[in-house]
Amino acid sequence: MDYLTETPAAEPARQSRRRVYSPAFKAHLVALCQDPATSVAAIARAHNINDNMLHRWIREAQAKTPATPSFIALPTSAEVVRPIQQDSAGHIQVTLQGKQINLSMQWPLHDAQGCATFIREVLR
Repeated sequence: MDYLTETPAAEPARQSRRRVYSPAFKAHLVALCQDPATSVAAIARAHNINDNMLHRWIREAQAKTPATPSFIALPTSAEVVRPIQQDSAGHIQVTLQGKQINLSMQWPLHDAQGCATFIREVLR
């Protein structure tokens, strides 16, 4: 028994039908996709390309651009805030001045959390 079979002759090489797009065209479509109200798939269909290809171009463009920092240090004024004062008797002295309130009070030092809660409620 012969287990070898003859394979048919290989088909002639097919010409590549792959399209090549210019970087300017890719950048234009990526820019169109930056609007949150637009659909990437709709833009791809309008330009007769596959939406997966357009998504790849978007990922490649994002990889090329440096990420913007999430924290930007801004200059601040050197204004000094006077801390809450503690007198020698063990009380917290608080003075609040505003448009609708003018309050000066002493609160026992051992209940600092209660003082903070009271001030929070007054300022609401």
